[in-house]
Amino acid sequence: MSLADCCADHFGAGIIRLCNFAFAVVESVRCRLGRTPVRSITTNDLVLWLESTKVPPVLVDVRSDAELSVSRISGAITREQFESDPQSYSGRPVVAYCTVGGRSYLFAAKLVESGLDAVNYRDSILGWCDAGLPLVKADGRPTTDVHPYWRLFKVPDSYQVRMSE
Repeated sequence: MSLADCCADHFGAGIIRLCNFAFAVVESVRCRLGRTPVRSITTNDLVLWLESTKVPPVLVDVRSDAELSVSRISGAITREQFESDPQSYSGRPVVAYCTVGGRSYLFAAKLVESGLDAVNYRDSILGWCDAGLPLVKADGRPTTDVHPYWRLFKVPDSYQVRMSE
């Protein structure tokens, strides 16, 4: 690994730590203001939930069109699909995800404030990839391509970084 790659990996990891800290502060302030807490789940929590016989969650990918065009978690719908007909998902909890959990936190907070059962998949697509889990293209075909939002965010070598299709 080159020095530039090593620095980029550390910088990317630092950005993720900073995001985690910032959203923890935002959540703390929200709770102190009497707002409903936004629950977060981990990769392991999500995998177990998706494999359980309980009511399956609605998995909502809130990433950009450029990111979505590369890959997503199987079964996920887009934010636009969800928002165009939220009533069709009534009675099912919503799990929002993005790249590192920031955009999905904001979306989950919006849903929680509107009275929906929503959680933030904090690890998001980078956590999914770190666990070596499968991705699919928009048409459902398997892929190892992933759009990490920024090249600074490291993905395992078993995935191919694609910044757009």
